[in-house]
Amino acid sequence: MAGSLAAADQAAEPRPTGALRFSREFAVALLDVAFLTGFWLLFFWPVLVRRDHLIPYDLLDQHYMFQDFIHQAMRSGQSTWWAPNILSGYPMIADPLSALFYPPNVLMHWLVAETHLPYLAMEWQLALHFLWAAVGTYLLARSLTGSRAGAVLAALTFAFGAFFAWHTPHLSPVSALSWLPWILVAYRQAVCRRSLLWTGLAAGAFGLMALAGHALTSVQIGYLLVGLTLLLAVKQWLSDRRGAVVTALIGLTVLGAGSALSMVQLLPSWQLSGLTERANFTFEAATLSSYMPHWALTAFLPNFFALDGPAPYWASGDPAETSLYAGLLPLFLGALGVMYAKPGDRRITGLLLAGVLLSLALAFGSQTWLYHVVYDLLPGFDHVRRPGNFTAFVQFDLGLLAAYGVKVLETRDEPGRVAHRAVIGWVRWALLLDLGILALMAVALANSVGGSNQQVLMTAINGVVLAGVILLSTFAVLRGWLHWQLPARIALILLVGIAAIDLGSAGAGKVDKTFNWLPDSYIGATWARDSGDPVVPRLLDEQRKALPDRFRFDPHQTGPIWDNGPLYWGLESVRGYSVLWPSSYQRLFNAAVADPNGPLYDLLNVRYLLTPDAIEKAYPEASSEKFRLIQDGNPRIYENRDAGPRVWVAHQAVSQPEDAVLPYMQANAASLKETVVLDEPLPAEAGSYAGQGGTAEIVRYENARVTIRASLPSPGFVVLADTYYPGWEAWIDGAPAHLYRADGAFRAAWVPAGEHELEYRFTFPILRTGEIVSIASGGAVLVLILAGLALHWRRRRFTAF
Repeated sequence: MAGSLAAADQAAEPRPTGALRFSREFAVALLDVAFLTGFWLLFFWPVLVRRDHLIPYDLLDQHYMFQDFIHQAMRSGQSTWWAPNILSGYPMIADPLSALFYPPNVLMHWLVAETHLPYLAMEWQLALHFLWAAVGTYLLARSLTGSRAGAVLAALTFAFGAFFAWHTPHLSPVSALSWLPWILVAYRQAVCRRSLLWTGLAAGAFGLMALAGHALTSVQIGYLLVGLTLLLAVKQWLSDRRGAVVTALIGLTVLGAGSALSMVQLLPSWQLSGLTERANFTFEAATLSSYMPHWALTAFLPNFFALDGPAPYWASGDPAETSLYAGLLPLFLGALGVMYAKPGDRRITGLLLAGVLLSLALAFGSQTWLYHVVYDLLPGFDHVRRPGNFTAFVQFDLGLLAAYGVKVLETRDEPGRVAHRAVIGWVRWALLLDLGILALMAVALANSVGGSNQQVLMTAINGVVLAGVILLSTFAVLRGWLHWQLPARIALILLVGIAAIDLGSAGAGKVDKTFNWLPDSYIGATWARDSGDPVVPRLLDEQRKALPDRFRFDPHQTGPIWDNGPLYWGLESVRGYSVLWPSSYQRLFNAAVADPNGPLYDLLNVRYLLTPDAIEKAYPEASSEKFRLIQDGNPRIYENRDAGPRVWVAHQAVSQPEDAVLPYMQANAASLKETVVLDEPLPAEAGSYAGQGGTAEIVRYENARVTIRASLPSPGFVVLADTYYPGWEAWIDGAPAHLYRADGAFRAAWVPAGEHELEYRFTFPILRTGEIVSIASGGAVLVLILAGLALHWRRRRFTAF
């Protein structure tokens, strides 16, 4: 960072005005953004530049697989709406994690010409959202405090603190949260200036955040804006009722137009959510991944639970949900910002402190009564989970408080010097406490040599030592600034540097440190984990030979790559990795895989079963007589000799209430090849026929369209073992026909006798509704922005005269 970071060291000179002042401000902002960009590049250097490993877990096994399917579909002219490759058919467009309409995703697919999406493109997109979060936080903190060093520190705290660093594999929350500071920058300007331009920009930013595909973040930021709008409107009401009404209208416009802008994604996602377990989400399910209070120790010692080094992780829960570390320096400066804020800043710092405490209490989830109140009273929270994600808001508010703390340090008056001495005292006591803890842990380590706790203690001691180094460095800089005439600009540069080194040491590359897969070594067009893998080629070959017939396979305990890998390879599986399984299919699947020897399993059209070991060991429930080993290896491939067809004719039908369909099927499993079970009344003519025979053959199979040629001597049902979902329609010889949900989860149509062409089409009407609302909202937002620009230029011209 070049140039002065502190107003305290600027020489007395006339303040520039107009264009010259703007140019200066823009130039220094560019310098700060350049520093943040340099730190960001170093943070991701091993992945983006050196490329010595991959970012693992969900980014690879879920987000990438989804995006590669979308990319292949777009390149081949297929529909991106429906994926026949997982869960016996899945509404890809309705899963918010697909983020199908999120502009960065659209741009990524447009720029990449290859058939398969390079994984590096996903890693770049993820990393760029870190930088986007940092720059947005910098602008917000700078506009609030006026402090360059404080704004840079706030940006580092939020964008490179533990939440972002440890959620590196989780693209959707990182993408959505990166818009938080930008929404607040625009919202603040809209309220302060009563500006149409900034209102439109805030609504656009909110809409883009929602399109990024993380429901919990959308709910959180939505309620944050509601709360801020209410607070501001109530505060203004007594003195300026007209201003309070304007503020309320701005908040409503941002929320309403922003939400409407994203309806093209929100409506399909809401529909899918209502067809999954989330439709009846219990409090216990909604509070999974609550933040445990004892994990707060990681705010001071990031490696306390052995997130680094050779020692095993010994805390409960997912490591990504555990760490609260945002650096040691922001903790002291945040406290300074609260206790010694200038009178004009106290209202904001008090609000930020309340945000820290409220977010932390909500992050505790099931550990506090407060989240139960939120779950019961605030719509939306009963459909999302992971309260621990509220720690992101803890770190965001802490970063802004730290910026106010820097502002206090930059003050040259007596209150500023008092605050300076106070923070030096805090750091001194913290350093002494650190030394005391180190001594106690050293004694404990000496007594644990050769024991099971030795590695845990060694890693924890390493964290205590590193904390001591950070504290000692901070103490030296602060004391040098106050007592040794260290120039303010140098002191601030050093403090920002200490924070950067601290956060880089605690977070950079930690989540993928033990993931040793090299780029382009994890998955390929015809292999999984090994370019010599024979399993994927064998399945692809069997798939080609089976045409026009189709089959599915069941990758049982074969590793995460096999859950969504079929999206990449073009295979079709009964399994998949998604948190939004349609409940009707999930019930049938669970019953079927519980007894792979039974007819329900065959009904799923599973022709090949994959296991990591011999079937007797890996899947004891499966019969070695029914499943024939056709290829050894890892995984092994077993052929199901009794696999049912993808499409068949059923002349017998029974109707059962929806909750009785599966019990009836289990009790009458032997008749499922001839009888279809429906959850609605049978067609009137169905009861008068008891025919038999007939054929049905798939002649065209696309993502969102399946064409079947049926020849029936008498009327009957043509059943397709693909997942039933709202939006699918049946057409017989070009005319619409009624679509039935068959056997609890599949599709069926009543077909008259004779030769017919049956077509299943995925038209998804709710998407059309979402498109209309989003387009209308986009137009409204554009009008706001253009009108705001016109008013702005008109005022400038008027002022010039």
